[in-house]
Amino acid sequence: MKNNRYLNVILTILTVVLTLNLWVSTTRGPVWESEAYGQGIPDAGAQRKKIVDELKLLNQRTQKLTQLLQSGKVRVQVNANQDKD
Repeated sequence: MKNNRYLNVILTILTVVLTLNLWVSTTRGPVWESEAYGQGIPDAGAQRKKIVDELKLLNQRTQKLTQLLQSGKVRVQVNANQDKD
């Protein structure tokens, strides 16, 4: 008898929780409908223009670096000192 009483209490609690869950989900609407869903369509043209502008800037910087390397003004010094343990 004691086991049946415990089982009935647990089942009653689960029934109440599931009923509340069902009530909340039906009154609020589906979970996938959120405010972030309808924020608008991104502007693909503006995104592409920004990418092109960044690529142009990257090309300018690369050209400056190439000119600096070709001018001979850059010196590279290599130290071959190795510490012996």
